[in-house]
Amino acid sequence: MKWLLPLLALGLLGCNNESPQTPAASSKLLVAKLDTLPILQQDPAYQELAQKYTAENIKLRQSMEKKLADGGIKGDPRETYLKEQAKLNDKWMKQTNDFIQTRHTKMREVVKALCEEKKIDMVLIDSKAYRTVAYGAFDITQDVLMKIYGSPNGPAATPQGTPK
Repeated sequence: MKWLLPLLALGLLGCNNESPQTPAASSKLLVAKLDTLPILQQDPAYQELAQKYTAENIKLRQSMEKKLADGGIKGDPRETYLKEQAKLNDKWMKQTNDFIQTRHTKMREVVKALCEEKKIDMVLIDSKAYRTVAYGAFDITQDVLMKIYGSPNGPAATPQGTPK
């Protein structure tokens, strides 16, 4: 689901709700960074969403292969497949956007509380895939995971090995 990566940005979060200070008025700006991708990927609902998308994608491919073998496709089979794939992606893009918005709302609440607790002035979104912070910010990703899931490793697995 690499097409999801551009959707995962929360943007820039200004954490300090006090009146803005000029750099000369404050001694130092405390900046943190957050990688939202591991937080979303460790969410059991995200994993379920990804599995359903993959299952539908496989069904589409199998259906197209069967229609091709039976001669049930009129015209260019590649064009037909690409049209069907685009419909499927549009459907899942909407579901994914809705899912991500609800999770980002929760992350914003957690980040705001962390900012107040640790006196953080600004949080930048950073990820291993799309680096935005070269240096000078400390990572609060594990803190956010702890607040959301109660564990820095995300939700605990059930005895069968699947997430709760």
